[in-house]
Amino acid sequence: MPSAQPDLFGRERGKHSVIIRTEYAKLYMDTQLNHSSGYFTDADMSLDSAQRAKTEAVLRSCRIRPSMRVLDIGCGWGSTARAAADAYRAEVTGITLSSEQHAYAVARETGRPAGRRVDFRLQRWEEFDEPVDRIICVNAFETFENKESFLPHCRALLPPGGVMVMLAVTAERPIFRVTPKGRVVTLGESAGFDVAVSDSLSAHYARTLELFVENLRRNRAEAVALAGEVEVDKQVAHYAQCAEFLRRGMNDMFEFVFTAR
Repeated sequence: MPSAQPDLFGRERGKHSVIIRTEYAKLYMDTQLNHSSGYFTDADMSLDSAQRAKTEAVLRSCRIRPSMRVLDIGCGWGSTARAAADAYRAEVTGITLSSEQHAYAVARETGRPAGRRVDFRLQRWEEFDEPVDRIICVNAFETFENKESFLPHCRALLPPGGVMVMLAVTAERPIFRVTPKGRVVTLGESAGFDVAVSDSLSAHYARTLELFVENLRRNRAEAVALAGEVEVDKQVAHYAQCAEFLRRGMNDMFEFVFTAR
């Protein structure tokens, strides 16, 4: 990679989250740039279809009504936030630590109807203190350093009956800083939520990561031109290993629905 360009994985980043360049992301993610798990309801489902299914399922679980204030924490390139604004006519704010993702998401708002525009912000969740009716957090909790404070902070933003939906990878022993499922439930209940948990979704994330690997291998020449062989090989190996951990049960993934008491 030319020295004038930011490094793909390490040089432009929030305190604890890795930033992936947008042009590189287009080589292996779905067309809406979801760096998260899809939901594969059919064995032959494409990555795009699985990501749409995931977004629709998360938004259904969130029980959004028109004009509700919705916060998407770790919004990435903005796919779920835009869907909430489009499908539910919600007033949506999306926050991210990535200037790359933020710039892309803001640019996508150009020309959208005023009533459906998302307020994308470059902001830490700890700094967001506005009341909202619904919260979405899709595969971002795993990257947070201060996990113990996250759910209490979210509860303080919501009214009684407010809903938060969080898709999160878990592990019963420490792997990649993830938290046991039971601990997530305990943290939620202690924060003032009633907590519902889905069945295991690990196979969905494993399949997503396997497709990421397939796409990177198919587009290897372009990926190497953007990032260099070392970084591409490192990412392929990482995604493949994470998929293997999920297949072997070393990690798991669940959809948590928190309803504010």
